[in-house]
Amino acid sequence: MYVEDIRHILNYKLSDEEKLKILSEEFVSIFWSILLKEMRESVQMMSPEETSFALSTYYGWYDDEMSKILAKSNDSLANILYKELVKGLDR
Repeated sequence: MYVEDIRHILNYKLSDEEKLKILSEEFVSIFWSILLKEMRESVQMMSPEETSFALSTYYGWYDDEMSKILAKSNDSLANILYKELVKGLDR
């Protein structure tokens, strides 16, 4: 997700709570994506074999999709983040 994507979400005709929900999921998805990428790189550093470009691209796509699934799952970090941030909207 890029800054321009965030601007588009903020311009949606949705309630602030709905926008916050979407942005929380996107933020946590980015967090999971970075975490999965770093974990995979640490395993590859211990492996003597070199990974092909195709396999590394596939793993990148896989990690991105897994991060989206993890961000949208029940009791996810995104839900926890959303519940805390939505309290600030009521003020």
